[in-house]
Amino acid sequence: MDIVSLFAGCGGLDWGFERAGFNIVWANEYDESIHETYRLNHPHTVLNTSDIRKLSKNDIPDCDGIIGGPPCQSWSEGGKQLGIEDPRGQLFLDYIRIVKDKKPKFFLIENVQGILDDKHKTSLDSFMMMLDDAGYNITYELLNAADYKIPQDRFRVFFIGIRKDLRNKYSFPNAFKEERITLRKAIGDITEQPRYYADETVEGENPIRWNHDVYTGPYDAKYMARNRVRGWDETSFTMQAQARNAPQHPQAPKMPFVTSNRREFAKGFEHLYRRLSVRECARIQTFPDNFKFVYKDVKDGYKMVGNAVPPRLAYFLAIQMKKAFTECTQLPAKDNDNQDISIQQLIELYPNHILHAPEHSNKEDNKKERVLICLVKHDNERNFIDCTEKIYYTGRKIPTAISFHTFSYFMPYIKGKGIKDLYKIKLVRIGTRKEGQSDNDPNDFRLVFEIEFAKQLFDNYKPIHLNVWHTFSETTIGELLKMNEEEEL
Repeated sequence: MDIVSLFAGCGGLDWGFERAGFNIVWANEYDESIHETYRLNHPHTVLNTSDIRKLSKNDIPDCDGIIGGPPCQSWSEGGKQLGIEDPRGQLFLDYIRIVKDKKPKFFLIENVQGILDDKHKTSLDSFMMMLDDAGYNITYELLNAADYKIPQDRFRVFFIGIRKDLRNKYSFPNAFKEERITLRKAIGDITEQPRYYADETVEGENPIRWNHDVYTGPYDAKYMARNRVRGWDETSFTMQAQARNAPQHPQAPKMPFVTSNRREFAKGFEHLYRRLSVRECARIQTFPDNFKFVYKDVKDGYKMVGNAVPPRLAYFLAIQMKKAFTECTQLPAKDNDNQDISIQQLIELYPNHILHAPEHSNKEDNKKERVLICLVKHDNERNFIDCTEKIYYTGRKIPTAISFHTFSYFMPYIKGKGIKDLYKIKLVRIGTRKEGQSDNDPNDFRLVFEIEFAKQLFDNYKPIHLNVWHTFSETTIGELLKMNEEEEL
């Protein structure tokens, strides 16, 4: 699916969507200090550098999705929270304008937690109404990055819109239950001494480790008002876009309390206090080490890293979007959304009563082979749970939306459970419901699948949506395998 990225920054959100298999065809970023970094790390994306307020519908390519995070300073708890009264806050309206103009299948908007504050309720309600009027069903969640294998506490809200004429449904990724990733695991191997900069120009790349550069500017009273150190066995504070607010390296002890609005560096350990380097911040944001930040002013390095969506979180969000648009995760169609065809009509089309005899691939990579998923009637579930069933038969009518003669594999859907087991389709033919039984009606024609158990595809049942008549769905081996992947990033 082709994606347009707005307010792209250095491309943390884009990286996650690219890694999940989306094609970022075009991105917009106005800040000149970011352009070289974006182009270096996203060489296949067209980068537009115009002021977004001046872009028209024709300037932006057609796309399946739009992603991006309009500037958050207007809504941030750490700022003045001017919201829509701030010109930066008004850029949210340009995002909405472009969504209305391009009408993609979906959009994703990222912003800070502060946008949900009561102070901004009128503005947020207005935004949601505009997007609803534009034809989108909208859902949103406040997520903490630490719940998604990211070594920092970072709360951000994500808005997802799916066009109303589509039946797809987005589900936010589930939080991981295992222990959170600590600073030790994230940056413990970075033992080289960094380079130190205040306002002087950064000349050339760090020859030992890319972007291992530290800002040494002064600490203001606000910074010294609270502890800025998290230990090695903790997750980090939020990565900040302003260099002066970057957290301290975990090698230092916690900052001792002096008064309610003042802390200090521990006496005798002052030499251990330094801000995290740009590369250490990038690690904590889950940027890979081969993602290179280009800057002459070290503060621009912190800005690019701190403003980004953590790439790993972007990946998990993108995977959920990909699942939402696979055939096996669409919302059920209404009964009258698909025409049907009777078995009698199939008899006329297939006088030999054989619709399909699949030739199964002997190749190891059979991920493109098609799978038919069918609801199993309650009185026949036991044989499928035991994996002993050899026959599946349909009702008297079948949907024309499903091409039954093109499938190689079959999966039974157990109501209330989902899917788990994969069967080979040996033959698709026209038969009768009770053939071989004494009470068989020779005129009670059905479509019959002769099947053979192949393997258990999932350890546990996977709940999915059946998208035709609440009874059938279709997908491929590859898409099913992705449902079971927990990729290490």
